Amino acid sequence: FDIIVTDMKLPGMGGLSLVHEIRKKEESVSIVVVTAYSSVKTAVEAIKCGADDYLTKPINIEELKLVLEKIWERQQLIAQNRMLKEKLKDKYKSSGLVGSTPQMKQIFHMIADVAPSTASILILGETGTGKELVANAVHCQSDRACMPFVALHCAALSEGVLESELFGHEKGAFTGAVQTRKGRFEMADGGTLFLDEVGEMSLKVQVKLLRVLEKGEFERVGGEKTLKVDVRLITATNRNLEKEVSEGRFREDLFYRLNVITIHLPSLRERRDDIPILSNFFVIKYTKKYKKEIKGFTPEAMESLCAYHWPGNVRELENVVERAIVLCKKNTISVDHLPGNVVPDKDDMSVIKIPVGISLKEAEKEIIQKTLQMTRGSKKEAARILSISHRKIEYKVKEWG
Repeated sequence: FDIIVTDMKLPGMGGLSLVHEIRKKEESVSIVVVTAYSSVKTAVEAIKCGADDYLTKPINIEELKLVLEKIWERQQLIAQNRMLKEKLKDKYKSSGLVGSTPQMKQIFHMIADVAPSTASILILGETGTGKELVANAVHCQSDRACMPFVALHCAALSEGVLESELFGHEKGAFTGAVQTRKGRFEMADGGTLFLDEVGEMSLKVQVKLLRVLEKGEFERVGGEKTLKVDVRLITATNRNLEKEVSEGRFREDLFYRLNVITIHLPSLRERRDDIPILSNFFVIKYTKKYKKEIKGFTPEAMESLCAYHWPGNVRELENVVERAIVLCKKNTISVDHLPGNVVPDKDDMSVIKIPVGISLKEAEKEIIQKTLQMTRGSKKEAARILSISHRKIEYKVKEWG
């Protein structure tokens, strides 16, 4: 049932008990109680127990119709909002934020945990790891999901342009300001604002940003009117902000305001087991875009993708897969469709290249994984080549999930 109309006096069970039992078993059903004029107080108690409305006897048909129409409209609105929220929650799943490694499962749990709050979030990670995707996922799972999600990349913008982009400007504020323009904070009012590469921001702009975080107010460039906004701020950087603070390039008070919650995104080389699932995800995405019928990769092509160190992370992988889809004339992507830097030199198969800048722990993982690829998964042979015990190989593989 969608709506139940019930009398307060029923044989075998009182109306209040019935309302209570219905509400325990079914939250979505609307309940209207009918009562004598003398027991309106009881009807009010029924509403406190979970009834949606009440009618007094004798029932007026027009009044009954109005009550039922009002409840039906409310049910439709609730259903529409529920559907919209579900769509928004699932939106990030189709955006490229996918993975099944322990690192990504931890990220997904973190997103679910922090989304309901209004706390500021700082996302740390290398370029191309998907920081904006995480910010969008947080927004889509929050109570602000039906409100705007606005993103701005702070790098490559001059101080004046960035200030105008963030806070807007009044007509005549500077040369070229031919009309009043809203900034990103106004556009995101009620929703979420994502600022990427926040570490590139000048100290002057940092002061204005701090004021918005502390008081929720600002003035447009060239304006005198103070504007109020309600915005959840999510920022991201690939810089070490603590170092920037110690060297005087980033305000310490702003750093602590931004860093209420921190999410660390792993590089793609730290979650190599996600490369096949990501690659196939992008195949599905770009076969639809280019209207092609490509099933996947040859074993050699996938082996090359898994062995490459991906300095550009997920963004670079997506670019490589899109390029391969465009070039591929068959139904399977081979090494011939991959760029030369991704495919290892046949004369150099026994050489393991370790990119500069990775930790000793990452280098160990890189060496063991590539040796296992070379031995086609034989842990015994890999242990022999690396002069370590078979047990250590087993332990390391289990540790990486």
